[in-house]
Amino acid sequence: MWERIKKNWDDFWIGDEHDDSKKHLSQSDKRSLLYGYFIIGTLTVAFVILLIKMNDIRINRRNDEAMEELLNIVTSYVDSATEDEYDEIAQTIRHDLVFHKYEKDIEKYIQYIPNTSEKCRTCKGIYPAQAVLVSLNTGESYSLDLFEKGIDPEDYHGNTQLTFGYDEISQASIHISKNPGKGKGLAEIERGNGTVSIHKMKKLFCDSCIKDILNTVENQLIGELVIYDTEKNVFYPVEDESKVQIGVYALEIEYKDRNYEIAAKSVDETE
Repeated sequence: MWERIKKNWDDFWIGDEHDDSKKHLSQSDKRSLLYGYFIIGTLTVAFVILLIKMNDIRINRRNDEAMEELLNIVTSYVDSATEDEYDEIAQTIRHDLVFHKYEKDIEKYIQYIPNTSEKCRTCKGIYPAQAVLVSLNTGESYSLDLFEKGIDPEDYHGNTQLTFGYDEISQASIHISKNPGKGKGLAEIERGNGTVSIHKMKKLFCDSCIKDILNTVENQLIGELVIYDTEKNVFYPVEDESKVQIGVYALEIEYKDRNYEIAAKSVDETE
């Protein structure tokens, strides 16, 4: 291989001084062609890099202008408020800073909101269950496990257990019923307006978990709730016609009668 490459290279640099048929370019012409190709290639790469840089500058400038406009809106609200109007203005600001659905550039907006969570409700929380349903607006978690950790299944006597939850921001209602004796459980989610408050999330979750949650619910119909594996620290979306295996439980999600249902069964029951 090396000999063939060397031979082709040597043949390329053969000049026309000994070629009566003039089938070869002169060495100076070949050097000019190589130098020309090199210069053209370099200029092309430099031009592409310049275009990319200009596009990045344009996007950053547009985002800065959008953020400046948002800050001006908030400043105008606060400066124009009297003492009697302040509570009403503050409530208006709160609603204006609520995202009704996730956008592509949402992470660029939430980076300007300081994180004030003293203890993350997910990765720093202590749960008696492995599979839980987490509300993004309230930080409340609802166990989907049929048996709490540390309690043997035979200690249950088949009593039905009921759990209720409500999120006033998204107006979502949660109703969980379990029958440990039969190894079955059902979580019903009645959706409201689907609103998610990033400001609330910044008070409840760490930035790392917020990023994972946003990636999980991106392009999902229901974004105010996620399923969380407390042992593996993994989030799952509440998605229609999907199945999630967490620990010894199989979760089947279905959209039924305009509500979401999460059926939980132990692995032994599903096999």
